Amino acid sequence: MKLLSVLISCAAVLSAPASAGWWIEADDLALRNDIQLLADSGHIRQPINTYPLMWSGIVQDLQSLDADALSPDLRDALQRVMMLWQRDRRDVQASLRLAGETEQPAVLRFGDTLRDKAQAQASGSYQTDRISARLQVSQVSQPFDQNRSRLDGSYVAVKAGNWIISAGALEKYWGPSFDTSAMLSTNARPVPAVTLSRNSSVAEAEDWLPAWTFTTSFGQLSSRAEVPDAKLWQARLGIKPLNSLEMGFSWVMTYGGQGYGNGLNDWFDGLFRGGQIEGTENMLAGYDLRWSTSLLDQPFGLYWSAFADDVSTKTLQLYKVSYQLGLDTYVRALSSRIYLEIIDTAIDCSNDRKFNCYYEHTTHRDGYRRYGRAFGTSYDNDSKALNLGLLTQLDSATSWHNKLAWLRLNVDGGRVDSPSQWTQTQLPARTVLLWRTEQQWRDQADQWKWGLEFSNTLDKAKQQRDWQTELFLSWSRQF
Repeated sequence: MKLLSVLISCAAVLSAPASAGWWIEADDLALRNDIQLLADSGHIRQPINTYPLMWSGIVQDLQSLDADALSPDLRDALQRVMMLWQRDRRDVQASLRLAGETEQPAVLRFGDTLRDKAQAQASGSYQTDRISARLQVSQVSQPFDQNRSRLDGSYVAVKAGNWIISAGALEKYWGPSFDTSAMLSTNARPVPAVTLSRNSSVAEAEDWLPAWTFTTSFGQLSSRAEVPDAKLWQARLGIKPLNSLEMGFSWVMTYGGQGYGNGLNDWFDGLFRGGQIEGTENMLAGYDLRWSTSLLDQPFGLYWSAFADDVSTKTLQLYKVSYQLGLDTYVRALSSRIYLEIIDTAIDCSNDRKFNCYYEHTTHRDGYRRYGRAFGTSYDNDSKALNLGLLTQLDSATSWHNKLAWLRLNVDGGRVDSPSQWTQTQLPARTVLLWRTEQQWRDQADQWKWGLEFSNTLDKAKQQRDWQTELFLSWSRQF
């Protein structure tokens, strides 16, 4: 206990901007679990449902805590978070990573980093008080998008006051859910973009405001898309008016490309003068909230999101809306978080069309996707999913995640024939029951992650069942 107090005190002394880590990436579910526990307990007052999540506000809150006054579970969570911050704040870092899976990953959830059957990755990063940069090179086997070599995760960023301007391909995840998000998840490969993000959620001159964060980006889509070189604009505002309530508002738009206007005036026209149903710009918007409380000293969280496939900029009305609902609680006796999440993307499109419209568009026929993978939920459209998960911290270095899932995928059995979707096109209607278990272990330099998944799939058209077993393993080392 005293060692932890010393560690946090040292971190406070050493936390000069010259070497402070800048953000948390959407690749560590165990870390997110710890941050959520500290936030639900009222010790983190910053919005935490927008990834990349800035370290600045998180560390500011945690350094003010007295570790001796915390309960054992909160003290352990604080120690793990601060240790990872100490790791991330080094000026120069390098890492190697190897990962493989027996089957091509069909979906990606929060914390998953492998989109292909096998991957080797090397990266090097450097940061000062004003500049941060990383070069990350990956070589993959059997790539789903035909690209064996990638620079995903590479970026250059600068600080300007309380804002960070970055250029690169960074993973993003928006929303309070632990499994997948209809708004923006890590299912698709990240888009090269120029991004503006608020660094600290609370500034000294704005103490009278609730904690808030904002991020917006302009990205470049593929030249192989249905509309080559289209642009992707994304924006999100997160606010925390109460310690128990966090709200998020998201807005994305695909526009431009070959044959269309690509300037800022075209973006402005599409955003504020467009917004027509089935217009040439593909506009999506939505909101989410998470409310935390406790009953008999037992923390509970309830979260909700609504994300629309069309939005009118004149009336701010949402059309073709997908809903997601979640409930979680932390069981101290088990050092575990239990969560239950439901998502439904099988929506009525219009009076004469029931399915095959969510994430779709008549001009940008790729829809809300990149290389055939949805930017939003990994279950794509016309699907229903129920996930029951258990996140357990076995000790200071080991976490364990178990999940049961019931999935109804492509419920109408139809296909979406988009020429640019040469992979991950919708499969026939099927119902999947699965159990997934994964364990993560780390020390100062190495991190291991392994997992096993058993699934039973019913093909509705053929009325045939298929059992499948998948095994995956990853190792990484930081230097």
